Amino acid sequence: MKRLSIIVLLLLCLPASVGLSAQEAVSVPVIIGLNVPQAAAALNRAGLTLGNQTPVRWEAASGLPENTVGAQSLEAGASAAPGTPVDVTVLRTSNIVLVYDDNDLTLVNLSGAPVNIGGLIFTATEGASASFAASRWTGALAPGDCGQVWSISRGAAKDVAGCASTRWLTTNNPQEHFWTTANGVVRFSVIENGVERASCDAAPVGTQDQPLRCEAYVTAGGAASEITSYVYFTYTTDAFAVINRSLDKWMPTGQTTILNYNPNLSIAGLPVQVGDPGLFGNPPTPANIGQLAPGQCVLFTSDNASAAPPEPCDQIAQLHLASNVAFWLANFVVDSAADDERRECPAAVADRVTICVMPR
Repeated sequence: MKRLSIIVLLLLCLPASVGLSAQEAVSVPVIIGLNVPQAAAALNRAGLTLGNQTPVRWEAASGLPENTVGAQSLEAGASAAPGTPVDVTVLRTSNIVLVYDDNDLTLVNLSGAPVNIGGLIFTATEGASASFAASRWTGALAPGDCGQVWSISRGAAKDVAGCASTRWLTTNNPQEHFWTTANGVVRFSVIENGVERASCDAAPVGTQDQPLRCEAYVTAGGAASEITSYVYFTYTTDAFAVINRSLDKWMPTGQTTILNYNPNLSIAGLPVQVGDPGLFGNPPTPANIGQLAPGQCVLFTSDNASAAPPEPCDQIAQLHLASNVAFWLANFVVDSAADDERRECPAAVADRVTICVMPR
């Protein structure tokens, strides 16, 4: 049904976009010290794209705040072609911790958000050969959920601080006892999709009362503090904008679905996925339509194609709709991806700006 809505809208409207210009070169901005959403916004305003993000361990000696850009692949002030990606290293704090002794190891999710662990492998790097795949526990850990592995027989999981629930198992296979000197291991690594995220000392025999800790940052966890919990709509009868009003967070829109109840539609409730680049004709924008950086917006217009956004924003895409299909000219429903609930926003009112904020 979602694909049908896109087809109907494209037949009845004219897409437009604010994309990459034909400039020969642009100046690379300073993004060191910004967090990743802020860096993306600054790069996009200059006509550049955010490239690869390589996490490195944050230390106080870095002189920069946690979770900010520590280095950029193109020097600030250098000239670059529009659309050039700029790679960054990001100073990340740990979002997982391993708590272990010579008998058992527990992975604790520190992030406060789900962490995908299906791509994690723990491998002994000194001493005996041994490895263990985190997928033996599960593909993802919810907040308060932990994974635990034992090298000895056990009747139940051990209580570990930070674990509201624990997925646990015992393995009698020494080839999986990667964390303990009882198996001859000296050091082991935390590997995420082939990239080492941490190197840890193995637990000496007799450490049950003094467990070791080894922290790491895994990209599959993301940074929950960098994502808004809401979507922000502001609109008049002429224009409807989805705006990221936050100063330092992403606003995901890729799964934000609006149900269109414009009375002129032959099928009521057609879905419109506002963060789908295909809806806007896949414009050549340096920004990410499905994940708005701070200050960015996507714009829908009705009848007046030259209408400005109701509030100032960095416009990255535009779609012009005829009034007989413009969804905001009637009460519309937002289908939240965050909690799977449906909530209604009121129709636009002439000569007035309406704001509707919903859980994303």
